[in-house]
Amino acid sequence: MKLTLILALTTAMMIVSARILRADPPAKGGADNLELINKALSDAKPQAMDDRLATLQTAATAVLEACPNNLLISTKLQTALDQPKANVNKQVKSLQTALSESAAILSFRIKKESDLPKGFPEPSALGEIQLKQYPSYRLARAPSKKDNAFFTLFNHIKSNKIEMTAPVEMRYDESDQKYRQIDMAFLYGAPDWGKLGDAGKGVVVEDIPAMSSVAIGLTGDFDPNAPTYIEALESWLAQNASDYERDGKVRVMGYNSPFVWKSQRFFEIEIPVRKRALAVGIAKP
Repeated sequence: MKLTLILALTTAMMIVSARILRADPPAKGGADNLELINKALSDAKPQAMDDRLATLQTAATAVLEACPNNLLISTKLQTALDQPKANVNKQVKSLQTALSESAAILSFRIKKESDLPKGFPEPSALGEIQLKQYPSYRLARAPSKKDNAFFTLFNHIKSNKIEMTAPVEMRYDESDQKYRQIDMAFLYGAPDWGKLGDAGKGVVVEDIPAMSSVAIGLTGDFDPNAPTYIEALESWLAQNASDYERDGKVRVMGYNSPFVWKSQRFFEIEIPVRKRALAVGIAKP
């Protein structure tokens, strides 16, 4: 069973709970950049071609500088800004497209289908590479043998009267640059719910200590055969190697399913990290 179907079944259960929450509006910085883009696109329409190009270039450069960690926006805008200068019409069209797509990214609102576990951080901004801090939490985990983890976990929380939360956590093995799902976990709403240990039928209830991760928020469905975004997270780790090191397997935190339009489904790819221990030097006399 593919991740898509697993998340579909997960969301079906969330929808039954009839607790659809209003999505959050864009963050303050995102709203400012969105306003800048919309103004530039509007101002550029009546202008002569050279002036239109200048207006769009100025806006693209400003947004690019304001969103250095947004991989989706920076890729689109930088590609448009790097268009050959020989064809002004092509430059203008490329910038208009990139700015419009960036506006869509900035205005994206996550459709929440269930509550987060107690104390959990809000999902990452779409396209943004962010360092996230998680509190300690409890989960029920099952191996993904023959893709039956969802049903095993569903029966576990149902029989124990545990409420469903979002996200659903999936960890991946990374042998030979191929990402294979190894397990799935349903997160408990509070760390004092349920009972720790072997819950039978392959389910283990665990307490996860407070942790950090570097994450990127994306839409659609996770493709384990397209490691581009994982490579971007690894690049972040390399750039911050003096402060952080990897502390676990790649995981996907799934918030939506096919009951939500594919373009609106949201998930995060994360790599758990920890701060490096500072070397303590001994001053010589």
